[in-house]
Amino acid sequence: MLLCLIVGAVAPAGAVDPVPVILQVSVPPRVRAGEASALRLAYRAPAANVVAVRQVLEDLDGPLGARATREREVGVVARAFGREQGELLLPLTFVTAGWKRVTLTLVTDERERSDPAVVELEVLP
Repeated sequence: MLLCLIVGAVAPAGAVDPVPVILQVSVPPRVRAGEASALRLAYRAPAANVVAVRQVLEDLDGPLGARATREREVGVVARAFGREQGELLLPLTFVTAGWKRVTLTLVTDERERSDPAVVELEVLP
């Protein structure tokens, strides 16, 4: 109980957690290998400081040694910075067909990260 009183006394009134939150990720119903598509990410960022989205794309099919993983950070300053909530369209392209895992994390200007959102999807040939 004492800890709660100390924390309450230290935190300013109306303090907002600065870490953004991914609310929903929508993937097109048919993603085909070699074709460009996009996923839609809805977010809330109380501090309005999202500058990038970190994407990790993983192959889930085939032997472990042959599975590929790609990681990149997509800058979204023009579309997200200064906004407390919104939606982002992120490019999504796969070279091969099969089951894939996409992990998305919002990144702030202070390099804080949201909890990751994970989507698994089947990429058609």
